[in-house]
Amino acid sequence: MEPLIAACRRGDSTAQRQLFEKYKNLLFGVCLRYARDRPEAQDMLQDAFLSIFRDLEQYNGNGAFEGWMHRVTVRSALQYLRKKNPLRFAEDYDNLPADTWNTSPDTDLNSEAILDMVQKLPSGYRTVFNLYCVEAYSYSEIAAELGIAESTVRSQYARACKQLRSMVERLLSIPV
Repeated sequence: MEPLIAACRRGDSTAQRQLFEKYKNLLFGVCLRYARDRPEAQDMLQDAFLSIFRDLEQYNGNGAFEGWMHRVTVRSALQYLRKKNPLRFAEDYDNLPADTWNTSPDTDLNSEAILDMVQKLPSGYRTVFNLYCVEAYSYSEIAAELGIAESTVRSQYARACKQLRSMVERLLSIPV
């Protein structure tokens, strides 16, 4: 792995392509959790790889390279969300648009169905849910990263869980 990283640091486009091909699927999965849909996740992935190649000098070999790229990808996805649309944090759970509740029927509650439900969460809910549940950030770390109060993080997480629970219940109650 070190020779590939060194070649990427030198700007070797063949090495960069190899690195991209090796990790694109793994990092695309990270982007999908933060995006509304696949095209948005592809844009996030592109931004993430630009950041990875730009900041490759910052990787000092301590810790797993995959872990470093994962952190860069999460930060890049958050920056993408901030640039595109400032994160909105819904204050009233009952007044969410009805279309966020429509989940396509799927007899199995598989990872694709779960990802679909997470993608349908409002951006604030989705971001907090991913940072807390998937990335294992603490409430205080999320608050600092997003520039919001810790109490807002807690409420957004609770509301995301409530909305996901409701979606799952609806999905499982659909007659087959």
